[in-house]
Amino acid sequence: MDRISVDELVSMIDGGATPVTLDVRSGEARLRDGIIPGVIGAHPEDLEGVLALLAHGAEVVVYCACPNEASAATAARHLRRAGFRKIRPLLGGIDAWTKAGLPIQFARPDPANRP
Repeated sequence: MDRISVDELVSMIDGGATPVTLDVRSGEARLRDGIIPGVIGAHPEDLEGVLALLAHGAEVVVYCACPNEASAATAARHLRRAGFRKIRPLLGGIDAWTKAGLPIQFARPDPANRP
């Protein structure tokens, strides 16, 4: 499955073509380690509710903190089966984002996007 690099994602965001970005880590991990600002929490247990909010034509980036983006790739396959076509896991996940020195958001849970 094609991956998107941190640099590509930043370029998209800077260019105004912000994709829907899903964090598939557990809620506990998101609270403990932070999230990429503006993402939607979408742990596999929550994914069905999240899918109802997304347009099938949306560009979707999925990330986790697993070796080889394993959880993100699994979520991407689930999204494909649900009819989404433009999905890519973030190469290196949250670790690559923080290694690049990019901002992490630490926030209390928000029922609207469940970080």
